Amino acid sequence: MRHFGSFIALSLFLLIFAPIHSQRSCATDSVHAQMMGLPSYAQAFQAKMNALNQASQNGAIDCATPLIIPVAVHFQNTGIPEACAIEMALDQIQILNQDFAATNSDISEWYVQQPAIWPTINNAESCIQFCLATSNHPAGFGLAEGDYAVTVDQTTGDFNSAWSGYLNMWVRDIGPLGYSPLGGSGNGDGVTCHPQAFSSISCGGNTLYGTFNLGRTITHEVGHYLLLSHPWANGGCSSNDNVADTPVSSDPITGCPSGQSIVNCTDPVLWPSYMDYCNDACLFMFSAGQVTRMENYVVASLQNLLNNSASSCQGPCGEDCGCTDPEACNYDPDAIIDDGSCVTNAIGLDFALLTDLYPTETTWNITNESGSIVLEGGPYADAETNYTSAVCAVPGCYTLTVNDSYGDGMQFNGVVGNYTLTDENGNVLAEIIEGGDFGYQAVHDFCLEENTLEGCTNASACNFNESATTDNGTCIFAENCDFCSGATDGSGSIIDGDDDSDGVCDTDEIIGCQDELACNYNSAATDAATCEYADEGYDCAGNLLSCSEDINGNGTVEVSDVLLLLSEFGCTSDCGAADVDGDGVVSVGDILLLLAAFGEEC
Repeated sequence: MRHFGSFIALSLFLLIFAPIHSQRSCATDSVHAQMMGLPSYAQAFQAKMNALNQASQNGAIDCATPLIIPVAVHFQNTGIPEACAIEMALDQIQILNQDFAATNSDISEWYVQQPAIWPTINNAESCIQFCLATSNHPAGFGLAEGDYAVTVDQTTGDFNSAWSGYLNMWVRDIGPLGYSPLGGSGNGDGVTCHPQAFSSISCGGNTLYGTFNLGRTITHEVGHYLLLSHPWANGGCSSNDNVADTPVSSDPITGCPSGQSIVNCTDPVLWPSYMDYCNDACLFMFSAGQVTRMENYVVASLQNLLNNSASSCQGPCGEDCGCTDPEACNYDPDAIIDDGSCVTNAIGLDFALLTDLYPTETTWNITNESGSIVLEGGPYADAETNYTSAVCAVPGCYTLTVNDSYGDGMQFNGVVGNYTLTDENGNVLAEIIEGGDFGYQAVHDFCLEENTLEGCTNASACNFNESATTDNGTCIFAENCDFCSGATDGSGSIIDGDDDSDGVCDTDEIIGCQDELACNYNSAATDAATCEYADEGYDCAGNLLSCSEDINGNGTVEVSDVLLLLSEFGCTSDCGAADVDGDGVVSVGDILLLLAAFGEEC
């Protein structure tokens, strides 16, 4: 019965949805409505709702232990090679984790706009995490232990029971950008995404859509999988998405309405929510209520995924894995494969303890403003040995405390020790040089400021710089036919999309004959091309044309034609074929034309 239901929903989807890529399109509502017509599906869905309502009575989830969900990604008939598919999958998982943890780089847009537009709404960090599975794969898919759970052309459709226990991502050419069950089961189901809206990487011949190139389609569809509805639910101002802190909305919001307050019911629409229809660049948060609903749903209905994560989410490749982003503070230059661990919104700290004669006496820690320890070390075993430790820390103020249990600092009988705390750029934040009799404790306070890089921070601009943290007002935008060169490092430019400046985009130009009298006339032509004409006396198909002098149409100009003309001589209206020259009257001019052609075959 399960397969029959999936077939009905997919068939409806294929019949209804044509490719729509100028604005976001999601078929979840239509698929869910069709599936709810199946009694077994409706019963299962109601059971999920009951379990969620029961779990919701407990409020927000304690995130001391993260909720880890194993993921498998299946590329189907995309032409994307395996290496590129793995790269895209890893990138998409990193995006998903950042979006759910509210560590996405554009979350700053929310903090800028929220006080003025949505002062009573807060976002939240979810304790749901996603891993691209690397262990204990199902048999029959050619995956060895340690391989990423990425398949290429080994599955079909949007369900495969062999992959039960995973959140599956089906990447294939579909009409809308994506769709998902409204409340997934982890029984081999998953979310479906168009390959040109998956991840933020264009490779292997696959080019992402310009406004859906930040991986937010998967974030949106995973929200559905975890039982989040569209904010407008069934439409109209009486709709209800079952989340208390999302304002009632009657319709989706499209495009990129940055900074705008849009009211279509009573309160400003929460258009930055990942569950609305804006371009990727204008979706950057989940509300606190949405996060709580998703976490409760995972706990209530997806324990099979949580249980599978322990055996499926193991480190895949040891020393070869790590952060491969040079901009991240935990960049590993020796890493070959990115493991999704990159931290790009933090600053690296390095503590070095050098040549301490009595390291068994020395301990140290770095605490943040709330007193929590972010890095610590000691006591150490070996004297006159160098020890180093590193960590990524977010901008803010910290305290380094170095303790000497003997109370004489880091010197004895002329042998001294040093320590230095530096940031990732080599700037010294705290140090002791040549020991120092600081007694039992040395305390250093320091602050970390966010690394700033000025540039264009609007992802819709042609010169968008994904590394820029401060907008300098230099953004340039393509208008009308023009388009962006595609670079995201600030070097992008506007490409002229109308070379001949005729107001018709180059991609829409149609070259053809523009003369209506020509045989090859093209009414849609925007640019002129050579016209072709029929030979005199013939039509475009090469057929002999009749002549106007042949009034009776028998193929020859003869006496009977003269008699017909004479019978109409003097006619001044509706003269028919007797008006040989077509001037509206039958006169001497018509007689002369007929006599000139007398005896000819037409």
